[in-house]
Amino acid sequence: MRFISYGKVKELIYLGLGIAMLVLAYQFFSMAVYYMGKALVATSALSALIGFTFIVASIQLFRLSAIAKSATEGGGSEG
Repeated sequence: MRFISYGKVKELIYLGLGIAMLVLAYQFFSMAVYYMGKALVATSALSALIGFTFIVASIQLFRLSAIAKSATEGGGSEG
């Protein structure tokens, strides 16, 4: 019976949260386009800002996932 290591679980959690943040960013960007069509400029700008925030958060979580993967595989930085 194989067990999943703690580092692998962290990697998968970061990856899952990153994908969830990416989906939320898409939702907020699509809401921003909808609000812009209805001439609700301030609401559209706020939705776009929230979307960009979720994009940045998802990129950071993808970076953490890559760091966790390299840490569990024992690969050192060669640079």
